[in-house]
Amino acid sequence: MPAVSRAWWSAFSLLAVGLVGLIGLAGCGYDSPPAGAGRSGSVNLSLTTVPTVRSVTVTVPTALAKFGACSGGKALANTKSTGAKLGFPNGRCWIGSPGAAYPITIKNTGIASYIDINGASAVPSDDMTGWSLCNAGDNPAVTCTGRNNNLPGTDQYLLQNFGPYGENDSGLTDDPLCDHEFDQNGRCWAMQGAAQTEGIELTGPYQSSDNSTEWTVTITWTPVP
Repeated sequence: MPAVSRAWWSAFSLLAVGLVGLIGLAGCGYDSPPAGAGRSGSVNLSLTTVPTVRSVTVTVPTALAKFGACSGGKALANTKSTGAKLGFPNGRCWIGSPGAAYPITIKNTGIASYIDINGASAVPSDDMTGWSLCNAGDNPAVTCTGRNNNLPGTDQYLLQNFGPYGENDSGLTDDPLCDHEFDQNGRCWAMQGAAQTEGIELTGPYQSSDNSTEWTVTITWTPVP
């Protein structure tokens, strides 16, 4: 190879190697530290927030957690209510007494919230045919099929909560709704630490398909935004 060509080829090779080196450094994101940089320092700072949990507690004295003061039913059919035993048709039992006693205490233990309430189907001890909730009055969520559509029909029952500010005439539903008994303005709004006392009125079915004599009734209060 002529001397000129060899010189040109050597220069080209050096240029190519230099370009590859620069591309490699660029691909690695290489950056030289500033001249004279010292050691860095940092600090960890703590922060505390207010609680954001919504919660309620529901309590009732054990001796008052069972329905009593039952009335109604039909004596000639031997199905009249007696003491703490619900009779048929459409016997009534109570926890507490309107205008006098409200043994269930609902306390808002979390942040300020609206308080909703709902019932559920009554469950017999044999876990067979339960009673579903129905409602009285105009535009009921579930129509009671008994007399004048104001009393429960077969395998239906009615739950009405009451407090110092009045009674829920239409009755509870399966879906959580504003508990208007919870404050005197009927807004169901409760600040943290606020408590309300309530009672429950139960109206039983016209007749029951299940022959169980022991039943469980569940009522739930829920705090919501």
